Amino acid sequence: MIKDTIKKYTPEIIKWRRHFHAHPERGMQEWGTADYVTKVLHEHNIDVQRFENMPAIVATLKGGKPGKVVALRADMDALPMQEEADVSFKSTVDGVMHSCGHDIHTAVLLGAAVVLAAHREEVPGTVRFLFQPAEEGPGGAFPMVEAGAMDGVDYVFGQHVFPIGLPGQFSVKQGVASSNSDSAVITIIGKGGHGASPDKAVDPVLVAMYVGLGLQSIVSRNVSPMDSAVVSIGSINSGTVANIIPSSATMKLSIRSFSAETQQLLHERIVGITEGICQAMGATSEIEYKFGYPMMINNQQTTDYLIDVLGPENVLVVDQALSGSEDFSYFLQKAPGTFFGLCAGYPDRESFYNHHPLFNPNEDAIAAGVEAFTKLVMGQDKL
Repeated sequence: MIKDTIKKYTPEIIKWRRHFHAHPERGMQEWGTADYVTKVLHEHNIDVQRFENMPAIVATLKGGKPGKVVALRADMDALPMQEEADVSFKSTVDGVMHSCGHDIHTAVLLGAAVVLAAHREEVPGTVRFLFQPAEEGPGGAFPMVEAGAMDGVDYVFGQHVFPIGLPGQFSVKQGVASSNSDSAVITIIGKGGHGASPDKAVDPVLVAMYVGLGLQSIVSRNVSPMDSAVVSIGSINSGTVANIIPSSATMKLSIRSFSAETQQLLHERIVGITEGICQAMGATSEIEYKFGYPMMINNQQTTDYLIDVLGPENVLVVDQALSGSEDFSYFLQKAPGTFFGLCAGYPDRESFYNHHPLFNPNEDAIAAGVEAFTKLVMGQDKL
């Protein structure tokens, strides 16, 4: 029974998770993590493909029965944060921690690979395990796709740990599950001068204030009330001292949308408002606009399948998409699939949310995550 195998390996999978947590690595630096994963995979006779230009792994398990090619994905990177959680396996790397649960993702996928390998004669089709670097940036899914990681894949699934709900529960959003994630850096160029003679200067700080106010009108006045979007100014930098008017000001924006039409609208309005206000106030602007991770769209067929396989009583179908982003979207552009939530809250104490320095999800969710992946592979005759 696969459940018995999961129970057998769970203590070791938790040990792997704690190793990853204690030795976090940032995006595109996960060489140590990839080496550790590779070692375990080789110990269980699972084929491994590595890449010279990125710490990614594509592992393949051929089952003993006919079936589809199903891909399962985990991201491996950590965040540039100082850990504050009081745990025995606390990060040993100053200023870096697994505050988004990618250590659990990696351990869960590795556990699923080992469990399925122990039952390979019963496994239908082929399972492809995608260990991805740099989900938090600069993005590892796209270069993996470009390298052929999704070639021939029929279906793909990914999961993300959240400190809500209890282990054994899951969540999923049908259709659009996360936003487009774009960004912009706006440099406003004025004319510097003495703070006592503002009439002889073009103050980029003042212009930036008006631009900021203008940008905040986009969502309320240009985006349909039936739609949603985000334009957030996360940084404004200019000047050094009080009595010098600087020559430039820089603004950094985070931009989110849930359709291609709204994404284009935001781009046009941000550029138009910035250029128009600058022209009216005697300044100029330079805009570096970056279209980032695209929307993540869960396939209806695979989402219905997931709910059926994991049990409708265990899966919360949520109404709202995440305003965050996920580069799992690139895998979903190559094959139908579903990205779902792995619940990891505690029944009797506070759970800190992802990206918090005290983030410490319930490890009881690990076995549930492994079981979910194995069920999605073994039940594929329902797809």
